[in-house]
Amino acid sequence: MKFIYYTNNIILGLTILGYSMLFPGLMMQIVLGGIQVLFFFILLFNYNKFSKKIKTHLLIYCVLATSCLLCYYGATQIFSNNIYILIFLPMSIAIYFTYIVFELNQKVL
Repeated sequence: MKFIYYTNNIILGLTILGYSMLFPGLMMQIVLGGIQVLFFFILLFNYNKFSKKIKTHLLIYCVLATSCLLCYYGATQIFSNNIYILIFLPMSIAIYFTYIVFELNQKVL
């Protein structure tokens, strides 16, 4: 779990740093999203070990990430043409996942 916690924080920090030049941040956001989805699946294998609060947060994250991906790949005009939605919505979901991993690090370890 500590590996997930530290890796997630490093990649999130690099993504936020990349946004100082916009396009590197957009590319790092793709990497961050892929790694967070991979970490989510790893956490699902340990789902029974978590408290009810963490389970609820993981389910909310699953719904948010899935709906964001469906909107993006559904290519709705509002979602694909608005740069603010392309940046802020996935980053807010990434920060929520960082909060979940932080809570796991505090409670589980």
